[in-house]
Amino acid sequence: MAAPLELRNSPSGKILPAVGPFLIGGIFGFGALQGVAAGANSGHVLWIALLGAACLGLGAFIARGAFDTSVKVILDSQGFRDRRAGDVLVPWRKVKSVRLAAGGKGAAMLNFELTEEPPDEIRYAAANAFGLMPFGRTTVHMEISSLDARGQDLVDAVKTFAPHVVVRR
Repeated sequence: MAAPLELRNSPSGKILPAVGPFLIGGIFGFGALQGVAAGANSGHVLWIALLGAACLGLGAFIARGAFDTSVKVILDSQGFRDRRAGDVLVPWRKVKSVRLAAGGKGAAMLNFELTEEPPDEIRYAAANAFGLMPFGRTTVHMEISSLDARGQDLVDAVKTFAPHVVVRR
């Protein structure tokens, strides 16, 4: 029996997406300082400062995940569990197929097609917002671009733990 595959956050997968909000927040902050120095309307300067603070807060919120070393996803002989989306075990017997959804630099999502609707904890998780639409009700979406493994490694693990699951391209 193969050892469980435990996945954690990738520091680069969390810090790099935070760079944009930090830059935008810095630009807004600089603009607010320029407005104060130029004697601009205080209401406009306040809005610019608030936007800058919101962007900096968003950047900090995104970047904090780089320091979280806890296990986020577990794949083992029983099934898979994503702690970011409900923390519910989905047994392999309920999984029909898996598909690696490619993004710009590589795989960003692993989509599991189930034989029935997933539990409510998974359905109402942010990653599965499409499950609330009339289409795709039996699909569980697992975001993997921020994890410390490649998409193909996860597909290989699924093949090992559940050989009956069809791998779609």
